[in-house]
Amino acid sequence: MVRRRLHLWQVALVVIGLSLVVTGTQAQDDEAYVQYRQNVMQANGGHMGAIGAIMKNKLPYTSDIVAHAQAMQMTSTVIEGAFKKEVTEGKTDAKPEIWKEWDKFVAAAKAMGDESGKLAEVARTGDMEAIGAQVKALGKACGDCHKPFKKPKEESYKRQ
Repeated sequence: MVRRRLHLWQVALVVIGLSLVVTGTQAQDDEAYVQYRQNVMQANGGHMGAIGAIMKNKLPYTSDIVAHAQAMQMTSTVIEGAFKKEVTEGKTDAKPEIWKEWDKFVAAAKAMGDESGKLAEVARTGDMEAIGAQVKALGKACGDCHKPFKKPKEESYKRQ
């Protein structure tokens, strides 16, 4: 009888240990997904920041706006995949609305890509007024996704 109880405790400990390993692996897996999607979005932010710096400071890199806009357009094609896995806990500013309104989210990512493509076209002309107008359109497309799907700065995991 004592031996049987000992055996049951051993089985229970193994099951508990395995569940902790699976839970730990799941948390690591989720962190990897979050890190990937954050890198994708930071890439877009970096390109948008570079475009803004060129425009604001009148830097002699107007032709580089084409490359930054094309990079954003390309990156827009991986946003959907980067957010396929629903992870809303931990070090993420993604709102659950992404997965509740998936089609709207995907459409917003596509709109950002479309506006980036238009910016690349306009930037080829060198017309700073037209470029400025298209940068605003691109910024609006970014905001149209951030507002409904990204936690505001006050709620960011970075502030906790």
